[in-house]
Amino acid sequence: MEVITSRKNGNVRIMRELLKSAEYRREHDMFAVEGDHLCGELADCSGIEYFLYTEKAAKKYPGTVNKAAEKAFITAVISEELSEYISDTKSPQGLFAAAERFGTIPENARRLVVLDGVQDPGNVGTMIRAAEAFGTDGIVFWGDCADRFSPKTLRASMGSVFRMPSLYPSDIKSLKHFLREYTVYGAMLDDTARRLGEVKFPEKTAIVIGSEGRGISPEIAEICGEKIYIPIKGAESLNAAMAAAVLLWELSK
Repeated sequence: MEVITSRKNGNVRIMRELLKSAEYRREHDMFAVEGDHLCGELADCSGIEYFLYTEKAAKKYPGTVNKAAEKAFITAVISEELSEYISDTKSPQGLFAAAERFGTIPENARRLVVLDGVQDPGNVGTMIRAAEAFGTDGIVFWGDCADRFSPKTLRASMGSVFRMPSLYPSDIKSLKHFLREYTVYGAMLDDTARRLGEVKFPEKTAIVIGSEGRGISPEIAEICGEKIYIPIKGAESLNAAMAAAVLLWELSK
């Protein structure tokens, strides 16, 4: 197969833009991943539109290259220089895959987590990973959340983002309608909040986790019929991702 060396190649430009620009991902309803692990995980979960790899990567990761190439609509070999040009990392592995965004929350979902303006991509990725680990049925993204398909979020999720159903409500009315059958718990420090461990969660429960700085927004706080807090000793607080893991573990019981 001929090796692509030009930065002007259409597939190269698309892959690079998908990795670099959240606006481009939204506009084209696509995302891109790189590296052996994420390309392999994506191939296991979805079809692939574009798959680019270097000859060096084909020798080092033959299993992933073969699997991804089989799932891809377009496959091409690129030079090492182009791999560095496309990559979002300091040490690219030479594998890149692009796919359409996917993952809708099923109607029979029982346990949900709502992320309200969680902006750190590492936290969002870690929350997605925790949600899958503890059997959460879906994640609702609200407000100015980090893009779940950004490279940093994808790496932090370790591939869980491909398997976690999600929802992006267009407005507060749509969010309220979607959550109408759920008991919504807001994780917040409040005099009326109930202590985690003393709450028996209903069959259909949604837990809201607010942003790292300001917590749950006023408009979402109005939707929360219940409030819960995590009892801790010594430390002033837990970061958003740690709190999410504790809450989702409790919810899974």
